[in-house]
Amino acid sequence: MYTAVKPLSKYLQFKSVHIYDAIFTLHSKCTVALLLACTFLLSSKQYFGDPIQCVKQKDVDISMDYIHAYCWIYGAYMQDNVTLAPSRRVNALLQCRPDVVGREVPPENRRYIRYYQWVVLVLLLESFVFYLPAFLWKLWEGGRLKHLCDDFHKIAVCKDKSRSHLRILVNYFTSDYKETHFRYFVIYVFCEILNISISLVNILLLDVFFGGFWARYYDALLALYDGDFEQWNSITMQVFPKCSKCEVFIGGAGGSDSKYDFLCLLPLNMLNEKIFAFLWMWFIFVTGLVSLKFLYRLVTVFYPGMRFQLMRARTRFMPKSHLQLALRNCSFGDWFVLMRVGNNISPEMFRKLLEELYEAQSLTKRVPPGADEI
Repeated sequence: MYTAVKPLSKYLQFKSVHIYDAIFTLHSKCTVALLLACTFLLSSKQYFGDPIQCVKQKDVDISMDYIHAYCWIYGAYMQDNVTLAPSRRVNALLQCRPDVVGREVPPENRRYIRYYQWVVLVLLLESFVFYLPAFLWKLWEGGRLKHLCDDFHKIAVCKDKSRSHLRILVNYFTSDYKETHFRYFVIYVFCEILNISISLVNILLLDVFFGGFWARYYDALLALYDGDFEQWNSITMQVFPKCSKCEVFIGGAGGSDSKYDFLCLLPLNMLNEKIFAFLWMWFIFVTGLVSLKFLYRLVTVFYPGMRFQLMRARTRFMPKSHLQLALRNCSFGDWFVLMRVGNNISPEMFRKLLEELYEAQSLTKRVPPGADEI
């Protein structure tokens, strides 16, 4: 089974320069890896068998391959009056008791399980959608952070080269890149908003796709937490039934249709109920995180004091007056890029960078305007 998901290990390898923050990585990269792993597992017949398995009477002369294909394409069904406290009749149907399954279920009381064949495709589509913000940011970021920080990882053992690259960074941040940095920040925030939008839309679509998925699984997880496995089974079977019925119509010799009734098992739903129990918690978790991160972003935009305190916390023991002077001409976009650089170099090196910026600003402050032209 490990060989099925082994290619994902390269996708999750840590890079020397991180262009995403931790929450962005959880939402766009870890979620994609989880969804792809679930897709591989559900599509691997060698581990969980065929997705649908039907049984027939001995006197029925129909190929089992035809029965399986017919029920897979047109959908099996179950009784549609399942509640949170199922009756004995419904429990017997869910448990595949022959004395109940053999009875006719009126068409108006049937709930067809047509989503079953779409689960793998939906998970695959979700993985592409969740990866979209990361792909867009990687495309629009253009390798700026790698250009600014990658050399520090390569020349960490060489102090002379490290000081040389530090001076390059100082020259970069004392130059006028305010518009470039502002666009850089706006694009990143757009990707964060895209993360929130994708999470919320995903929650709504899953609820429609499975029919009350979020409300039902909340009760199911509470039952699981209480150790009530019977209640867990009765609730999850409403979303992912393991047993269903299927009617197959075959043209007879006289031209009229003959109807045959079959009992079908849905083995993958044993895995689906557990996969989506985990995904239920994971989607709620990442949606909450990206929402909190967006609130944090709003606070940093509207409260300059917050930005200064965050920078001061990262520079550790640097005097407050020195830091204020180093950030004297620092716009919001400059601050954002500085913080991103700080996430990719050591705290000691970042403090040296701010001290060099302080020295550069002090020199500019002491030299009268136009003195360099004399």
